[in-house]
Amino acid sequence: MKRLKVVLVACLAMLVAFTALAWAATQYKTTIKVNGTKLNVQRYVEGKGPMKDKAVLLNKDNKVVVRWKQRELKKWYYDGDKYFRFVPYSYDMKNLKPGRYRLVTTSSFGKGGAVKKTVNISYKPQSKMQFRASKIIRKGNGDVYQRLYFKKNNSTGKTCYAQIFNKNNKLVYSTKYKARNANQDFAFSWNGWASGNSGKKCAKGVYTVKYWMDGVNPKTAKFRLSI
Repeated sequence: MKRLKVVLVACLAMLVAFTALAWAATQYKTTIKVNGTKLNVQRYVEGKGPMKDKAVLLNKDNKVVVRWKQRELKKWYYDGDKYFRFVPYSYDMKNLKPGRYRLVTTSSFGKGGAVKKTVNISYKPQSKMQFRASKIIRKGNGDVYQRLYFKKNNSTGKTCYAQIFNKNNKLVYSTKYKARNANQDFAFSWNGWASGNSGKKCAKGVYTVKYWMDGVNPKTAKFRLSI
């Protein structure tokens, strides 16, 4: 009887171990996308059962610069052949230096132990500046201005420039601004008066704005002066 109990306990232990193994993940795939300064991670996992997942981002000196909290995941999807799910991570790397990083994820299923996966990331943010819109604004003292808006990326410490030309391609206004933030929008207000010696009010109509920032080739866009 005692031997029978030992055999039953051993069989039960094997069954539990087999069940834990069957419910553990069998496939991992990590997709990394860096768009400007935005890091998006999509992890594909095949398996089943309660899962815990966490991740850290390390720099070239092996120092943790980003830490995502551990999350518990229970829902899985079934495609008729296997159970799977996606585990997303995201972060804005605007305050991190360009260079190489490592994403280390840790997954665990019950008492089956943890599985670590490492993916290398090359972070080379591209500097961009793009004209967005122009609109009329009125200040508190009643003065009316035409305000031009620009979207930019990776611009910390760089100078942004803008020049306005009339229909005869004559420069009528120019301005510049030193960016303090990587992704902060750049905008300036123009009262419609020409700068320099002419000092004349510019006629309403279509004008061309030429804009750029340090390290970025100039672009042009059309807008209508309506004041």
